[in-house]
Amino acid sequence: MSAIESLSLETQNRRAGERLSVAGTLAVIFGRGEGVLIDLSQRGARIRHRAPVRRGASVRVTLDWEGVRFSATAEILASRLISIGAGPSYESRMRFTSFDEGSAAMLEQIIDGITGRNVRRWVANLHGWNEESKSAASLLPTGSYIRCRLHGAWWERKITSDSTQPQDGFLLPSEASDNEIETLCDTYSRGGDEERQVIRVMATAAVEHSLTR
Repeated sequence: MSAIESLSLETQNRRAGERLSVAGTLAVIFGRGEGVLIDLSQRGARIRHRAPVRRGASVRVTLDWEGVRFSATAEILASRLISIGAGPSYESRMRFTSFDEGSAAMLEQIIDGITGRNVRRWVANLHGWNEESKSAASLLPTGSYIRCRLHGAWWERKITSDSTQPQDGFLLPSEASDNEIETLCDTYSRGGDEERQVIRVMATAAVEHSLTR
């Protein structure tokens, strides 16, 4: 079973309320201007944009995904100024109130597609791991993994031959660098259930990728 299939099975009952972070840039039309999608769920989205918007306002959100247009109306739940550098930049959280015909069904496909893109982007980092940590990995037993488990405020890190992902942390291929592990531990510690689940899914993809090399 692939990591993406595992995500679908494990989160199908929780997904409606979860926000999926978007890796990279996904442009959207926000009201009469442009914006960038930060995260997305079946209930709403978070978008970075230039024009100010007030709480409670109703705005149109449109994006193109694989040649098909998604359009919905959303209510602004919160909006804040995040930058005043070359021009003001805002970030707004919103909930969808209505969808254009076909867009509600399309939303699930977009979420699946973003998840797959995030996983592929993360797995591609394994090539960097291979280069920067080749000598360290050669010292580890063949078929070994690095298991990281969070116990309260501290992390337990062990070498193991068991490829099962722990529920209180994540498992990575032995090629993972110390810097990458520290980054994931920090993200996991600070994140909520959604971010932790995504890390476990991406770690599963990385382990599967290492087995096919």
